[in-house]
Amino acid sequence: MILMPKVKNLFFILFVCMISQHTFADPLQSEVIQKGLKSYLRSNTNELIEMHDTLVSSKRENAQAEELDLQILFHEFLITDLSSKKQKKKFSALCISKSNMAEEANEYQAELFALLSACYGFSAESNFFKAASHGIKSGKMMEKAIEADDKNPFVYLIKGIGDYTRPAFAGASKKNAKENLIIVLNLLDENTSNRDLLMESIAHFHLGNIAYLEKDNELSLEYLNKSLEFAPQYKRANDLRIKIKS
Repeated sequence: MILMPKVKNLFFILFVCMISQHTFADPLQSEVIQKGLKSYLRSNTNELIEMHDTLVSSKRENAQAEELDLQILFHEFLITDLSSKKQKKKFSALCISKSNMAEEANEYQAELFALLSACYGFSAESNFFKAASHGIKSGKMMEKAIEADDKNPFVYLIKGIGDYTRPAFAGASKKNAKENLIIVLNLLDENTSNRDLLMESIAHFHLGNIAYLEKDNELSLEYLNKSLEFAPQYKRANDLRIKIKS
């Protein structure tokens, strides 16, 4: 049986809605977000944008689904991180336009505040005139994320990445970044029954990247090899490993 395009789209939207309404012990382990992370690890921005647009369409049909809010914000964060300046500015603006969402949410507050912290940070990087104000807002959002859940590895992942990728004038610190990324790994180690291997891969990559920036190639390769054990498709980790070995 051949379905008409509109029917296909309807079925796909309904399928996404069903996924988003399902309750997960860890919202970042949902099929939608894990699929997005896999596209992110392959640096496939176009695929992420397509997934984002589908989720936004689904939200119009299911306005009360808080997990959809998280999934949309998460994809905007991933797209922003991979994008060049113009697209980074666009998607970080989309992300921070939802800044009231975390305050009003009944669920996923820690994840929402962490994502908003990252997006304000991206906005500060890509918009000189908003660098100071959005840098401050990024810090405040992170404080709220930790207050909401101080045992959440995703929160410390975002904090650790921001600690060393922000501009020097905004207080970049590789030392703080390493401490927070190690917290991520320790928290993930405590949850062996439902371990997030993709998050583990990303944490190892950033530890490897910091070691590379500190000119410790041997340590960097150890972290990068570990990152690629968890996610062999991770393009950034593989590219950096090739660069070090060449």
